Amino acid sequence: KDTEDVTASGWLAVNDFHFGAKEGDDFASFTKLHLAMKEASPAKRNYVIDSLSLVQPFVMYERYDQLDNIQNMFGRKGANVKEAQSDGRFNLILEIAEYVKVLAKNFLKSDYKVGRVAIYDANVKFNDYSSSEKFSVALNPLTIIADSINKKDKWFDVALRSGIKPYGDVQIDVSIDPKQDVDFDLSYRIIKVPVSMFNPYLMSFTSFPLDRGSIGIKGKWNVRNGIIDSDNHLVVIDPRVGKRVRNKDTKWIPVPLIMAFVRERGNVIDYEIPITGDLKSPSFNVWDAVWDLVGNIFVKPATTVYRAQVKNIEAEIEKSITLRWPMRQSTLTSSQEDFLEDMAEFLKKNPEVTIKVQPQNYNTKEREHTLFYEAKKAFYLLETKKKATEFDEDDMETVDKRSVKDSAFVHFIKSHVSDSMLFTMEDRCAKFLDAAKVDASLKKLTANRKEAFMEFFTEEGVAKQVQFLKDEQVVPYNGFSFYELDYVGELPEKLRLAYEEMNELNEEAPRKRYKRVRKLLDKQM
Repeated sequence: KDTEDVTASGWLAVNDFHFGAKEGDDFASFTKLHLAMKEASPAKRNYVIDSLSLVQPFVMYERYDQLDNIQNMFGRKGANVKEAQSDGRFNLILEIAEYVKVLAKNFLKSDYKVGRVAIYDANVKFNDYSSSEKFSVALNPLTIIADSINKKDKWFDVALRSGIKPYGDVQIDVSIDPKQDVDFDLSYRIIKVPVSMFNPYLMSFTSFPLDRGSIGIKGKWNVRNGIIDSDNHLVVIDPRVGKRVRNKDTKWIPVPLIMAFVRERGNVIDYEIPITGDLKSPSFNVWDAVWDLVGNIFVKPATTVYRAQVKNIEAEIEKSITLRWPMRQSTLTSSQEDFLEDMAEFLKKNPEVTIKVQPQNYNTKEREHTLFYEAKKAFYLLETKKKATEFDEDDMETVDKRSVKDSAFVHFIKSHVSDSMLFTMEDRCAKFLDAAKVDASLKKLTANRKEAFMEFFTEEGVAKQVQFLKDEQVVPYNGFSFYELDYVGELPEKLRLAYEEMNELNEEAPRKRYKRVRKLLDKQM
């Protein structure tokens, strides 16, 4: 009769737990939850717990055009739960949830000792389908460990370590006063995160992707009685703005102009961001950013020649070892054509040299773009009453620029796909189209790229000196499919000289400061 009149000891385990809309499609799951208790007594307000461990938990949160995966199950703002609570019928899940709430409040008001709390090998995933292009990130594998938690004793430590998928690492260490939850010390570090990962948002809000660059941020917080004293340091190494994407659902912000002010002469964005004030209303000190902007206005013009030199050498090295392909494109740029002509001549003069070509295909993103394109094309042909044989380059451009959020297109897809369990345009388009059609388009794209690349070597009669390796399906660090070029034998003179000059520039003051960071990123890239 009294929910708190319980005293327990022993252990409790739950294995192979799954929760989701349907089997095989989990919102949450875990391999094992294990609780070992010496004494747990809400009545005595005393908890002595040996350990609490959670093994391989998985949590997925997804945002859609309307609601999210949690609200789709429980109703907008938990409407389905409120309805179940008010109908008066017994519901075991709700009863357990309410009991856990009671115990949680009791635990925080009680004396407690916990030997270890640990989460091992977790996977926390976030997908956002609300923009025109899917954004996806995960903390995996995530481990959180806290030892020797005692409300009557000293501070206790919590350590979090995680990889970031597709790239990056997170490290967080927290020391907490169990008697004063507003007193804590925190240090954190997030490194090797590619800026290209955020392109779905950047393109939606600015029209400009970033096709190069890595983010690192670290900081320390000391909080006493809720008052913050913190230092935070943001560094973005070698950011580069890509070509503007013109689409009907993208806004425009002049990112190249902004970069001219915020990027320093070593081709980095480097800011100290102190945060002070109260936890409920923190204050951000922006003077470091302001002074850097002022400095860039006066210092950067004097280093224009230096920055242009660095940019040119970077471009020479990059185009010599990689050939990048924009999404769904197999046409070479004029600079790529010039490079391949030079390479073909180089191989002709050096018959002992060969080039190994390793295609690195961003297949998941290419498939997403192809899927949307083919679905929009089908709608366009129906809308304009055109035959597929009449579809020309102007039509192709019109289809490309059409938003996947276009109301007429969305209505068309929904009218052909009525499955209420499909919440994203990607899933609806996948059901609308024959998968074989998308596969055929991707296969043709791969063949066209190879043909465009080999054309110059075939003309010079050196095709045998170019060896294509088996395609690799990857998530590229800079967000685009590319060919990786490996020279077997003598390096081209331009590339050798570019490497030497870049090594010299890396030893100069503007770039030497970030030399170690760049080496770490080179291994990642």
